[in-house]
Amino acid sequence: MTLEEAKEFYFQYYGFSFHMDREEPARYNSFMMLELNPETLRQWDEELLEDLFSHFQDDPGRIWTRHETILKIISRNRCDSRYYMNRLLDEMAKMESLDLPNATLIIENMAGRTAAMKDGGAAVFFRLGGPVSRMNEIMEHMIETCRENNETDQRFAEAVHRYRQAYRKGLSK
Repeated sequence: MTLEEAKEFYFQYYGFSFHMDREEPARYNSFMMLELNPETLRQWDEELLEDLFSHFQDDPGRIWTRHETILKIISRNRCDSRYYMNRLLDEMAKMESLDLPNATLIIENMAGRTAAMKDGGAAVFFRLGGPVSRMNEIMEHMIETCRENNETDQRFAEAVHRYRQAYRKGLSK
């Protein structure tokens, strides 16, 4: 595998080794044999993030997927995490007119999807020393904006509860 082929493979799966190994184990083994240096991986992560941010608002109906992917890349902590956390918050602050399904999924991204909530954006912000107060202000604004019309949606209510739980958990550490 050449370096160019490795980069193409890495970008195809956003650098998520689990998916690379599961979907193409032989290609993943070749990738791993290259023993790429951390600086190369950092540069690739920055390129991925720049591309994701440049297309962040392209498909409003699936904005949550880019949001989730950005969080996962930031959580690897290979690049300037604080810079990219602030960029993500800048984008989130613009989400004034999200529909309920996307708002719920964004809130779930921030809460985390595992019982321990270590995979959520709130946990990433706390772990990497991100701007947690700003994050919470933006999240609470999003929650209140959506709540005005959707108080009875159970999934939304559960997402809000889990986000607030993750936030409190981060504060207590």
